[in-house]
Amino acid sequence: MQKATASNPSELAELYRDYLAEAHEALAQLRDALARKDGEHFRERAHYVRGSSLIVGARAVASCCADLELIGRNSEFRSAAHFLDQASAALANVEAELANKLGRSVFPAAGSAA
Repeated sequence: MQKATASNPSELAELYRDYLAEAHEALAQLRDALARKDGEHFRERAHYVRGSSLIVGARAVASCCADLELIGRNSEFRSAAHFLDQASAALANVEAELANKLGRSVFPAAGSAA
């Protein structure tokens, strides 16, 4: 993706900003689905974040979400909070790395999905 947007860094920052906003929102939805013990919604949201994370190269987030997806598929929630915390920490690391590389413009705007 970076090669495709190399001539327009603001476009790259915008793509990552959208990813971060959507990933934060999806993690909040995962926490809500966990509270309701809604395995299908939990699985679907984990699948969504895993896929979008793979697209942008956030492999650690995707790895955590693969575990979350399995938890939702099996509706076996014992370790879900642990993996959600790991996914949130991995996303925070991605956010910090992106801010370091591209500047603060990658942070989602106040009031966005994040």
